[in-house]
Amino acid sequence: MDIMLKEAILHILDRESGSPVFSQVPLDLTKEYIREYLTKKIQKLTNPQTKTGTLTQDALFTQLVQACQENFTEASEGLTKRWYDSYAQSEDAPSCDVFVVRYEVDVTPFVAFLKVNYHEGYTHFVEGSDSGVANQLIINRALLANKTQKADEGLMVNLETLFYGLVEKRYTFSGEKRLYFSEEVIETEPQLSLEDNVKVITKVAAKIGQKFEATQHDLVADVKESIYDSIEDSGEVDVNLVAEKVFKDNITAQLSFKEEVAEKGFVDRAPMVEEVRELTEKKYGKQKLRLSNGIELIVPLDVYRDPNLIEFINNPDGTISVTIKNVEDVINRL
Repeated sequence: MDIMLKEAILHILDRESGSPVFSQVPLDLTKEYIREYLTKKIQKLTNPQTKTGTLTQDALFTQLVQACQENFTEASEGLTKRWYDSYAQSEDAPSCDVFVVRYEVDVTPFVAFLKVNYHEGYTHFVEGSDSGVANQLIINRALLANKTQKADEGLMVNLETLFYGLVEKRYTFSGEKRLYFSEEVIETEPQLSLEDNVKVITKVAAKIGQKFEATQHDLVADVKESIYDSIEDSGEVDVNLVAEKVFKDNITAQLSFKEEVAEKGFVDRAPMVEEVRELTEKKYGKQKLRLSNGIELIVPLDVYRDPNLIEFINNPDGTISVTIKNVEDVINRL
């Protein structure tokens, strides 16, 4: 993703001080460390936890996002105020900084809203006194995460189509944890993220599998393998392929599975951007096994599929033996 930054601004939201500090001057994008920090944060908004949707044209939040093209500084403040009106009602939402960024991807205009929470850290402080120079250790409670870490919450909006990607967190409001960003701020309901879709698939498959007495470790392995194959072949998760792979010739189980995942809000055949596809293929290209005796195995899919390399044997006493075959060498790493 080739990002061309156009304008960016930083607003401070220290909840202990009681009111936001809005900047009246944009950040200096001629400084490389600022460009690199913002670019990395925008890139990391695209991940398996990202929810997607389309903003409503006449919503106040949408109008503020669009206004960033004409009057960036003023619109960024209005956008942040609109968000903060909801965020400030939470009992446990932490202090943070907000970056509003206008940028382009292949000449397509975008606006990003990045929320980065404060972290506590230690640093030195040089203090002069009558006794001489004193090097002190102090706590800084307003440190930001480094450039390699994701923003704690964030939104990126395509200004031509109003299609958005959203990463959000649950915070407590009146004693109840909820997703305030999608429910109150942007005023549209996003689709489930890829990660949430996979959780739905896995949970429903386990439920249906238990009903039809499927072996648990085989079922989980088949779910992961079907997700990997679907993404590798078509760049999306196909519920039909998952159903056929997991429940094979059991048509009744396949139908029950597809009906229930649809009820849970599963988004079938939702296309993925290349960055998410690569991360997902890497994650689901391996089977992670934890045995009851404490042994843990990470097995590549092509090895897991090959009975000449690994075999699971159901013993008469109900236990399972795992046999690893044809190993040329064992490397012990600390």
